[in-house]
Amino acid sequence: MQDEEGYMTLNVQSKKKSSIQTSQLRFKDSSAALHWYKIRLGISGAVNGILAFTLVSLIVLVVCPSEWLKYQGKCYWFSAEMKTWNDSYVYCLERKSHLLIIQDQPEMAFIQRNLKQSNYVWIGLYFTSMKKPWTWVDGSPLDSKMFVIKGPAKESSCAATKESKIYSETCGSVFKWICQY
Repeated sequence: MQDEEGYMTLNVQSKKKSSIQTSQLRFKDSSAALHWYKIRLGISGAVNGILAFTLVSLIVLVVCPSEWLKYQGKCYWFSAEMKTWNDSYVYCLERKSHLLIIQDQPEMAFIQRNLKQSNYVWIGLYFTSMKKPWTWVDGSPLDSKMFVIKGPAKESSCAATKESKIYSETCGSVFKWICQY
């Protein structure tokens, strides 16, 4: 009986030691796992930071294709041939761009500085009916305080620029044009 008590005491102590050792091993294992988790998390954060920086750089540092001019984060292409407004519109779309949308007077000044001649040039502005205002190809209305259209606004009129002014023209006329993206 005494031997049984001794055996039980030893067995319980042995189990306690075993469970303490197991706990210590588990703690060491979880400590190591936590350490590697932190390292992976740090690497992941660094990679995400680099990707975010690259994305912002690509947006801010727009690279224009050859033959396109860059101004204020946009790219502009000036045609050498002449087309109708609709054909010019399609031409720009096929190049993943659109006819020029002029946002402000400095942009208009940039356009005029880069035009090689003083003839009319199609821009992305059109007029469909007396019930609607002049509209840019992105769907936004013309700010009539910023730009005044010269000439009558007839149904199905398109806009062209010449010497820092915007003119109402028949869409079937043929002029050079400017694409933008």
